[in-house]
Amino acid sequence: MLRHQRRPSTPIGGQAPACKHPLGGAVVSRNGQAELTAALLRYAALRIADGDEDALREFGLDAAQVSEIGALTLAELANLETVRTHCFEVRFNPQRFQVLKSRLTSARRNQELRLALIEADAPRQMMQALFGMKDRDYSRTRRLLGVTTGAGRPPLLDEATEHQLWRAVTDALSSNPRRPLEPDQYLRASRQHEISMRVLWAYTQRWARERQAAAKAGDAPR
Repeated sequence: MLRHQRRPSTPIGGQAPACKHPLGGAVVSRNGQAELTAALLRYAALRIADGDEDALREFGLDAAQVSEIGALTLAELANLETVRTHCFEVRFNPQRFQVLKSRLTSARRNQELRLALIEADAPRQMMQALFGMKDRDYSRTRRLLGVTTGAGRPPLLDEATEHQLWRAVTDALSSNPRRPLEPDQYLRASRQHEISMRVLWAYTQRWARERQAAAKAGDAPR
């Protein structure tokens, strides 16, 4: 949580009051205070310029303070580090930190899945559908991972293997051809059944389209 403060200036020859570190009781150096204040004021000024009312509420600014910060010139904003005066209280919010950690964990897991799928030769269309991955990012990631396979049409499975795969994925399979399975389900199925990701994507897409067509026709999916 951020709160804007009006802080008294330090008397000439006096000592600047100590500033508690936002994550504990340690003293922050004057340079640290200046950098923190500069970063927060510039952020506030940008949000004010954008009319971002939600961000302004987070800062706890009243109308007069919004006007004052919004009136800062570019030169003043550029010179913030040279004025070593602290005007914000920064408090650690453990609940929001847990939300942040959860999102970081989710982002890391998604990144790991993206890399694992591409390393397993997931096709471009699959990565676009599952993650919204751009062509340039897909090609660059393949090069970085040293993936060189994937040319040509994916081979057909023999009848026994196709039935085995169908039984393995049928409960999780959706009727959405753009996302027949979730990324982790694709990875698990590919590893368990030793089936190419390209082949797996082609078959699950076909089955999802068949389910979608059956649902539109009013037939219960099998």
